[in-house]
Amino acid sequence: MSDPDALGQLRSSARGWHGVQLATIGFIGLCGVLQGGRPDNPVWLQILAGILAIAALLLACLGTFLVARVAWPLYGARAVADLDREGARIRKGLVLTFAAVALLALGTASGWWPQDGGDAAGDALVAVQATNGERFCGTLGEGGPGRLGVSVDGSPVVVALENVAAVAPVDRC
Repeated sequence: MSDPDALGQLRSSARGWHGVQLATIGFIGLCGVLQGGRPDNPVWLQILAGILAIAALLLACLGTFLVARVAWPLYGARAVADLDREGARIRKGLVLTFAAVALLALGTASGWWPQDGGDAAGDALVAVQATNGERFCGTLGEGGPGRLGVSVDGSPVVVALENVAAVAPVDRC
């Protein structure tokens, strides 16, 4: 048996927490929609992030269900609720909700996975078209003020900027 006033306060608290839980479910869904994905991440990490996001959603839904049972009880054969049992439901529901947020944070942490940058900026291949029609292809090098340096097959080529018609990144020379 329980104190009706204490049970009423517990239900009122559950209704407040229920709103927070619904916001959490919305946040999890929004993060799932806005997640642009990182195709350069390893496949196992992408799968793990997806599993964690789905697990977070399921935990949040289960936690919301438990708190909703306290906030808006459906009475069948039993007309009197036990204060201790209802309090335990709220605690379990909140623990599940906070666990869902933690899983979501862990899943989205995959966005910080180090990416293979490919070529470093100094190793990026460029094609330089000179105004006289010559074309140089290689990596950027040091040219000095008003000059563009390109390393072509290990040999430095320096072109005055006034003689450069175009510079474009290329995948290969």
